Amino acid sequence: MKTVTRRRNEKTVCGWPSDGSSGLYIFRTNNSAHGVTVANADRDTGSEVTVGHDLMVAKGCAACHGQNGEGSAIAPALAGHTEAQVKRQVRSPRFQMPAFSEEQVSDEELDAIIHYIASLESEGHAHAEAENAQLGVIVEMHHWMALEALKADVLEDAIHHVEHIVELLEEGEHRDRMMAIQEDLQVNNIHDAEHEIEEMLAGRAAPDLTLAQLHLRQALVALAVEGLADARHHVEHFRGLVRAQKAHRAAEIIELLGQSDLHQAEHEIQELLGEEHPD
Repeated sequence: MKTVTRRRNEKTVCGWPSDGSSGLYIFRTNNSAHGVTVANADRDTGSEVTVGHDLMVAKGCAACHGQNGEGSAIAPALAGHTEAQVKRQVRSPRFQMPAFSEEQVSDEELDAIIHYIASLESEGHAHAEAENAQLGVIVEMHHWMALEALKADVLEDAIHHVEHIVELLEEGEHRDRMMAIQEDLQVNNIHDAEHEIEEMLAGRAAPDLTLAQLHLRQALVALAVEGLADARHHVEHFRGLVRAQKAHRAAEIIELLGQSDLHQAEHEIQELLGEEHPD
């Protein structure tokens, strides 16, 4: 597996390409905003917005959220997010976004970025956008789950996750590589398949989750876009991997999903993951 070396104050940010190309793209940002400083901004609104935009790009936000905050296949558009939401996500992010410390993005710089986000017009910050944003999270997590299944010598589960990836991706090199991995697994060529998946995940920090917890995380992602069937599918996988008490709780969550009580189901899943539930 490749090693990514980071210099002091440097952050490596990774994401799945939205053009269907292979692997992860990686870029680095450091604590310098490449000549962009809040102190140099004129205090009129137009200049503040410009500085906020420049900081948003220089600090690495644009690589996932788009050059103008329009969103991408791996991250949502920025318009429509409140100051509190942005601050919480930057400092203590959910899902796969990396956290940015005050050393990497100061509070003053973050305020300027928030000012820029506030200037954007929301264009349907809603369901379709959420689906697009969560796709990259779903695809990445299936890669990790396939890899974990291979390491646990559970070939059937690995094939299952690779099949999901192939279904989710559009035509392109990334999908072609996953189809090649699928063929390797079908002829029991485990070593090459595992190596290929590791190469595609090179530079990406592994989630500190077990295979069972990854299924719960996938269920949460599915619920975020109202993917009821997918959420149930992953909770059922979780139930098959855990012991009696947690399996019983999983059965209760499946029952909640059957009743379309998505809010309570999400609450129960987050408790199992040890996450705080936002009411």
